[in-house]
Amino acid sequence: MGLLERLQNLFHVLAKSRSDDSDLFRAGVNGGLEEADGTLRFAVADDQMQVDMIWDLLAEQIGERRNQHLPKPLPNPDDLFRPTLIGTWAEDRLVGGTCVMPDLEDSAYYATVGQHDAAEFLAVRTAMIQGIAVIPERRRMDVGVGLKRYCGPWAAQHGCVLVLSVVTNEAAARMNEKAGYQVLPPLVTLVVEAVDHGRTVAFIGLPFDCESPACTRWAFGLVGHVDGLSVRIGMGGVAEG
Repeated sequence: MGLLERLQNLFHVLAKSRSDDSDLFRAGVNGGLEEADGTLRFAVADDQMQVDMIWDLLAEQIGERRNQHLPKPLPNPDDLFRPTLIGTWAEDRLVGGTCVMPDLEDSAYYATVGQHDAAEFLAVRTAMIQGIAVIPERRRMDVGVGLKRYCGPWAAQHGCVLVLSVVTNEAAARMNEKAGYQVLPPLVTLVVEAVDHGRTVAFIGLPFDCESPACTRWAFGLVGHVDGLSVRIGMGGVAEG
């Protein structure tokens, strides 16, 4: 069994054993955005039709900037911690969407170099937002901000303490800041130290490469709590050409 399959099995076990924080979760995400024509609704795509609609919106708007190796997520009716599409709906119309998932790519790298505590932290305690799309007529109405805010408690409910995303322009940086996320300077390495009961269990650096666009930067949010685990965020070097 490969690394990704083992990690996915672990996610299923964690999802079945996690405590039920549904009331707290609803309180965090149902303070939705009041629109003139009703309240926006945020929901995990739990059938193939919803998956196709959200995926097509992301592909249309983000296009070549999407990770070409990212597989199309499956419907997630059981709301497990795995690659998941989340949509924003105004009545029955999709107005925005995002893809959020465990940080499998960085986890796989750390596993290959033998740093298994770092790999586990990234796979189990870290969620990665893979892009946000909003239909043109609903832009500048905080739909993206609402999605970012939804992803935080969603990740926390699934045992995460950290949410990451890669920001590629100033508008995205402002959206993240408005949603309560911290945004690092361009091309700066994100440094994460995970401390479990006073012992450093993972020291992680997530750099950009020299081919990254000059405006690329990390956005992060500390979103959850696990007994005995604390997380410290710092900055490392800048990618050089």
